[in-house]
Amino acid sequence: MIEVEVKAHVTNFEDVKEKLTEIGAEKIGTEHQMDVYFNAPHRDFAQTDEALRIREIPENGGKRIILTYKGAKLDGVSKTRKEIEVDVSDSEKMASILGNIGFRAAANVEKDRVIYLFNDSLISLDQVKKVGSFVEIEKEAKEDEDFKDAVDEIFETYKKLGIEEGFERRSYLELMGVK
Repeated sequence: MIEVEVKAHVTNFEDVKEKLTEIGAEKIGTEHQMDVYFNAPHRDFAQTDEALRIREIPENGGKRIILTYKGAKLDGVSKTRKEIEVDVSDSEKMASILGNIGFRAAANVEKDRVIYLFNDSLISLDQVKKVGSFVEIEKEAKEDEDFKDAVDEIFETYKKLGIEEGFERRSYLELMGVK
């Protein structure tokens, strides 16, 4: 799967929420996400533009745990990249496995996310600790599809939301200054 994503720094979620209501976006949930990012022993993910993380999302008295690999960005405009995710049952054991084969924890990212659905796009309002407020819009594409149309659709949605600047290709890790 290819994750086609564009994010923008914003100062005020209230204006965005009003526009989301106006265009008919549906609020589908809220999440508190706690991510631990890892670096590889055989190459520096900061140099290769890859990411490996364990994400915990508390839900229904328990938590969902997801191991995610993200490949390097595929274009110069968006954060489009290959993404592979798998649910795991124990974050500590998963981190221990990674540590035992040479991966090291590089940084933690914590955020509160409000998620909307608009057409076939997910729109997230992210309040990221130590980083700021962002709107992320993402769509999925198959690996053999041209994702340029999806990027164009995302920017059209940003226009509908009144967001035409503040776009950011750097990851939250990069914005935190993690190398």
